[in-house]
Amino acid sequence: MGIPASGSLAVHTIFMCRIICVLLLSHTALSFYLPGVAPEDFEKGNELNVKVNKLTSVKTQLPYSYYSLPFCRPSTIIDSRENLGEVLRGDRIENSIYAFKMREPRMCNIVSRFTLDAKTAQQFREKIEDEYR
Repeated sequence: MGIPASGSLAVHTIFMCRIICVLLLSHTALSFYLPGVAPEDFEKGNELNVKVNKLTSVKTQLPYSYYSLPFCRPSTIIDSRENLGEVLRGDRIENSIYAFKMREPRMCNIVSRFTLDAKTAQQFREKIEDEYR
């Protein structure tokens, strides 16, 4: 067999360089991390705080803040955007009065009571008819 011709050696060298580049790039792609999407481990009794987002509708293009309707609300509402994607989507992520504990079953807890007057009931009715979720 012997030593390959210089043209064949150049082709072999270029081929090997391409393979090395692909391997290096695939290693970089495998290590890519998106902030806010890493898995999180929970143990029994850990508190899970529920957050709320904006109200959106498939019938209209106008989003509303979750607390634009008179839902039960915490004493202080805290805006908690966590990453750039939420900001760019226009999400309005806020805290809520709802909380759970991991692996501790609870059923039918009353967290708030209020009475709806006719005006407030009409606000809810309009949002339901416009298919807000």
